[in-house]
Amino acid sequence: MRFIFLFLICLSILGTATAQRAADSTFYRPGVAVPAYLKPIERSYGAYYYGGKRLRSSNSLEIPFNELNDPIVNRHFRTYRTFVVIGQVAAAIPLVYVLTRNRGTYTRSGDYWAVYFGSIGVSLGLNIIGGSKVRKAVTEYNRALANARFGFSAQPLPGTTKTAFGFSLVQRL
Repeated sequence: MRFIFLFLICLSILGTATAQRAADSTFYRPGVAVPAYLKPIERSYGAYYYGGKRLRSSNSLEIPFNELNDPIVNRHFRTYRTFVVIGQVAAAIPLVYVLTRNRGTYTRSGDYWAVYFGSIGVSLGLNIIGGSKVRKAVTEYNRALANARFGFSAQPLPGTTKTAFGFSLVQRL
């Protein structure tokens, strides 16, 4: 009975965390140039670097991702946040288990340890999946920057009939 109660609580939390959100392209403006001040994100031994400075967590990547305003990057990052939140909720399941038991009854240690280690496994698994989503977002972000900055452009000059050619190259540190 208690397991069903815990399962329903987790299912309701999962349902609210993954509720349908606005479309990815709500604020996406195709054809708008990528801001020149955005820098590539580098990854080294599980840490992320932006502009040569180490970021404290993957959540710090939200600012450059929002500045780029790419729907694929935003979708991967939102999925990452959803998995991390669900993993944090799963880590609290043993506490819910202990708090919902009857006060005068004995808690069976086998059930408790199954819930405890199960929640650790679920939380760890969801955080690993979330980490892979943020890596995909970083890869797509860097690809979008590279596509915007490596290329060939031909545009007519204002007031003349001549055409100017331009080439842009990003220097890596």
